[in-house]
Amino acid sequence: MTETRDKSAENTQGPLRIGFFYGVVAVVVAIVTNLYFLFIDPGTTSEWLLAVIQQYRTPFALTVYLFLGILAALRVRPSRLDPGSSYGSLLVRDGALAATVIAVMVWGALFVILALEATVFAGAMRDYAQAAAPRIVHYVNEARKILSNPPPPARVGPVRSALQPPQLWDLGRSIFNGVLRAIIMGGVGAAVGALRGRNHRGGAAGGEPEGEPAAEREG
Repeated sequence: MTETRDKSAENTQGPLRIGFFYGVVAVVVAIVTNLYFLFIDPGTTSEWLLAVIQQYRTPFALTVYLFLGILAALRVRPSRLDPGSSYGSLLVRDGALAATVIAVMVWGALFVILALEATVFAGAMRDYAQAAAPRIVHYVNEARKILSNPPPPARVGPVRSALQPPQLWDLGRSIFNGVLRAIIMGGVGAAVGALRGRNHRGGAAGGEPEGEPAAEREG
């Protein structure tokens, strides 16, 4: 029984370990999607790619963070059943914790990136905005010509302003966004854990409880 318990503990994916693993992936995504201007030459990159990056990089990053939170909540497994707590409630707790760890790591990375963009990388962002904005506007205005009911023409000024570096006071907004993101990610992780708990109860009705460590049941 001791050997079975040890093997079960080794195979268990706790919320902090899982959250950290997927949090590292999320941090890489945050770096790539926010410091893209360091890796892309706006003078040689295709206009359509510049426009896609400008419009979809933030929604793409948020979608990836959410997906990683869900994936972490799906993979986490409680290592020990606490007295008086159901396995389903532990799945809710650990799913929320794993997803929240990802959100906290993303917030820390974005806070540092924002500070760097406002100081060290401000000049590089301005250069990118100066070169990329006219090409993005040209592509968007050419693309609108094929639409039957086209929107108003894009202008260089607003696009260039959107590409400008942030200010240091934007760090306060970053803190608020980080708290909001942690709440949302934690809620999503808890919801995934609750769904897994329902499946666990359904599996328990037919025989062995799904996902519960065998060593804990024997002990």
